[in-house]
Amino acid sequence: MVFLPGLLAPPAGFRSLREGLEGLRCLELTPRATPSEQLEAWRAEVPPGAHVVAFAEASWAGTQVAAHGQARSLTLLSPILRVDAALRARLGALEEARRRGLEAFVTAAKPWLFGPVLLEHGQEAIAAWAEGLREGDLERWLRALSELPDGRKALRLLRCPVLVVIGAEDVFTPSRYAQEAVEWVPDQRAMRVSLEATGHLAPWENPAEALAVLSAFLHDAEGFLQGPPSWHDGLDELPVL
Repeated sequence: MVFLPGLLAPPAGFRSLREGLEGLRCLELTPRATPSEQLEAWRAEVPPGAHVVAFAEASWAGTQVAAHGQARSLTLLSPILRVDAALRARLGALEEARRRGLEAFVTAAKPWLFGPVLLEHGQEAIAAWAEGLREGDLERWLRALSELPDGRKALRLLRCPVLVVIGAEDVFTPSRYAQEAVEWVPDQRAMRVSLEATGHLAPWENPAEALAVLSAFLHDAEGFLQGPPSWHDGLDELPVL
């Protein structure tokens, strides 16, 4: 299992998912500031036949790596595979905020990136996330992402099962981005799952449900694509960071 983090992933990375996936050898690769840097570095680091999990813009590189390395499965978390006019406008607004400083960027980004539960009850978690941001990396990330080439064609080359996980309250990359990814995968080998009351950082806002979904998919990907089990049983309240 290889985890590919996007730049805006929290400092703890995929630790909660890694620790919960019993029986799998998990490797989390080093974050890179731009999608092109991610692809260049990760091509040599992802072994053929791996389960690949990628977050946000890392989905662009992860899809290409999975397609050419014949991955066993691919999971895309809040995927960014292309930038349309709406996302470019959001990135432009974040760039304007970044120019006023890191604090202004965080203030502007919070309502775009986080869902209602964390915005209301997770100020400490959001502060910890903000501490991991670096202004120079953000500048390069915003510039590179606004110029991201369309990566959807790589989805056509996939021969493995694909799971696309999004936050139901994600306003930065809404559900249509995830559904588009599902529709580009051939032979109906992809499924979209939404995590309730979560935003763009859904796997960290609701780690228990994200782990349950991912575990069910990895346990029986073919069966999962026919209809996922009810992993909501026993989840009485939304866990947060």
